[in-house]
Amino acid sequence: MKSHVYEAGIHRSDWRMLLRRLAHPMFHSVTDWKREHLLSRIHDLEAENSRLAQMAITDDLTSAYNRRHFDEYSRRDWTWDSARHSLALCLFDVDNFKAYNDSYGHGAGDDALRLIADVVMRQLRQGRDLLFRLGGDEFCVLLYLDSADSAVGIVDRLRRNVRELALPSPRGRDGVLTISFGVVWRDDRRARMATPWQLYLDADRMLYEAKRNGRDQIRLAGL
Repeated sequence: MKSHVYEAGIHRSDWRMLLRRLAHPMFHSVTDWKREHLLSRIHDLEAENSRLAQMAITDDLTSAYNRRHFDEYSRRDWTWDSARHSLALCLFDVDNFKAYNDSYGHGAGDDALRLIADVVMRQLRQGRDLLFRLGGDEFCVLLYLDSADSAVGIVDRLRRNVRELALPSPRGRDGVLTISFGVVWRDDRRARMATPWQLYLDADRMLYEAKRNGRDQIRLAGL
């Protein structure tokens, strides 16, 4: 008798589960073909949502991350990431970019920004380093590295690679378009203590020093 009650309980439970599934809008009166079509459509919608989400955080001109994503990343992910790794915040902009636009036009200026962003992104470690376009010709690179020397080495390679594009610039050093960097590096302990805004201001101050001292160079904030 007990065995019969136990089996009946299993059957009732199975039927209740089946009825719930059949009552679901996705499965009710849907043939196998329609179900496959529906699942394919759901997959397409998920892919489209993912594409739109990526577009929302990407700069249209350069394909770098945009200022919105920089602000969101600073609020949401910065503390967690900097608690695990030492961090270098590297600001750069294009030397004498206004003169470049005045001489060649804003279309040529946009082309130059695309080329520069592409050169920089090719040198960064995918899935680890980040490039943001903050506005105009100002960019930010976030590097997760073990030492300030490593950060400066990567940044100097970026600077040289942009110079090697040999884009003509009427006021550029040696007649070519160049970039200048302001870099601030913090080990994991100090990165936890510093706010993103503090690091940004330190890097911006170093960028100003690089500009004031002749451009096409790097200035590193003290540790």
